[in-house]
Amino acid sequence: MLKSIFYKEWLKLRLFWCLALVIHGGVLAYILLSIRSTLLTSGVMETWATMIGRDVLMVNTLMYIPLLTGAALALCQWLPEMQVKRIRLTLHLPIDYTRSIGTMLLCSLVGLCLLFALDAAVLAIVEQAWMPRELVLRTFLTCLPWFFGGLLVYTVLSWCILEPQWKMRCVNLLIGLPLVALCFLTAQPACYIPMFPWLVLLLLATGVLPFYSIYRFKLGKQ
Repeated sequence: MLKSIFYKEWLKLRLFWCLALVIHGGVLAYILLSIRSTLLTSGVMETWATMIGRDVLMVNTLMYIPLLTGAALALCQWLPEMQVKRIRLTLHLPIDYTRSIGTMLLCSLVGLCLLFALDAAVLAIVEQAWMPRELVLRTFLTCLPWFFGGLLVYTVLSWCILEPQWKMRCVNLLIGLPLVALCFLTAQPACYIPMFPWLVLLLLATGVLPFYSIYRFKLGKQ
């Protein structure tokens, strides 16, 4: 049964994942070409000195791409389920609803993690040919909170969309969006290092919230 849910989610979201892969690939290509152009025009040592001295890593174009990806995924996955009440079919499967909904959430979270890991890997592999490892690691630590933001916005919007009452959806948004904004307070390189454990806890906490919305849906809240 769980394999069938995985397959259903793939059929529903395969176009989204293909488009997301193309868009992320295009943004990464733009970033890497910009870095390469700067290295060629300004020189390697001067570029390194600027990146270290002025805290400029030239990856800010990527900042909101994970956020938009996570938000778009939540909308594409859950809006059709709620608009035509297809979610009722999932809730009537011969397995506990926490397992079926949890599988759907897990599919998307794993997909986002793989996509973001691919982003980080491409940046690291290419940049390692041009820069010292310290700058490559600094770039990764700078991008990591943005990836957390993409995961958080997915869980928060899933919680809001699955909520059966409109007024509670608005309340959920007012609670959830400031939590997502915590990941985008600044683009200062590697400044989020002390916050990473708290971001992990926040992601785990928001990951439970969609189950509460589904529980309310099962109770018949309108």
